[in-house]
Amino acid sequence: MSMTVGFGIIGCGNIAPVHAQSISEIDGAKLVAVSDVVEENAQKLATQHGAHAYTDYREMLQRDDIHAVSLCVPSGMRAEFGEECAEAGKHILSEKPLEVNTQRIDRLIAATDNAGVKLGCIFQFRFSQGALRVREALDEGRFGKLVLGDAYIKWYRSQAYYDSGAWRGTWKLDGGGVLMNQGVHQIDLLFSFMGPVKKVVAQTALVAHSGLEVEDLACAMLEFENGAMGVIEGSTAIWPGHPARVEVHGTTGSTVIEDGNLRFWQFEEERQEDAEIQKALQAEGDFGTGAADPISGLKHEGHLRQIKDFVQAIQEDRKPGIDGREGRHAVALIEAIYQSAKTGEPVYLGV
Repeated sequence: MSMTVGFGIIGCGNIAPVHAQSISEIDGAKLVAVSDVVEENAQKLATQHGAHAYTDYREMLQRDDIHAVSLCVPSGMRAEFGEECAEAGKHILSEKPLEVNTQRIDRLIAATDNAGVKLGCIFQFRFSQGALRVREALDEGRFGKLVLGDAYIKWYRSQAYYDSGAWRGTWKLDGGGVLMNQGVHQIDLLFSFMGPVKKVVAQTALVAHSGLEVEDLACAMLEFENGAMGVIEGSTAIWPGHPARVEVHGTTGSTVIEDGNLRFWQFEEERQEDAEIQKALQAEGDFGTGAADPISGLKHEGHLRQIKDFVQAIQEDRKPGIDGREGRHAVALIEAIYQSAKTGEPVYLGV
């Protein structure tokens, strides 16, 4: 019989309840404890799920019945928290992005490697049914030669959203603006479909918010290693906001995903299952949209699937579906975009 994986959650903010709900629905997983410096936040989440509440995460990490930790603290704090979790022998599943830059991600990867624990990064849209279908079609060569791959994150965030937390919109703790915070999901999904990027040319700007160190508008042109081209467009200044969109186009097929759901699916050589997929295109809306509000439309199905994979990776002693090195790619691409925008020059990415 497989072991029951006990979880702790560090950071009981907006995303923590999604982790808690997902863990509660997975056979072989149990939420043991949660921790937050705000006692009320920790106690509320703990009470909802029959867990123990802590204000000192170090005390929580001493528990032998916690095998893994969901890391839900602000992005720029994850290296330090993760190092302590690894030292305590706990597997780590971190919210996106893993950290605010690749240097700090490498610290986290080194810490987990040295401790012999697993490191995973939440990119739940890879686990949507739409993304899984695209992945299968890519593996089967149904797109032919890939020609274009694009990601569009045209969202709206109010000034009040950025003012709600001192860490928001800072380089130190947020790591960037619309690309690093909001767009990293779609950028990761684009990478997972199209493969590594060879060259990027980009511009960024702050056009509609005050007090931010980072961008609320970004455009990048991409050249992929496979010869395809693409663009990334992101903004949190667009009213009222639109579904996030990833497109994959090849010489024999094209697809469009919005908020994890297929919206277009067509191939030169049609199969019987294509008609069923096309019929169901508008009926897959299970992942919610973050276009105007980061929480109101958020569903937990993607987290549920990914956390289940992480639990099974621990039980089977294998690599999780998205490990630390895989989670690093999106941040490396965003870093290159920021560098190009700063210098006005193309940036070439190494493999």
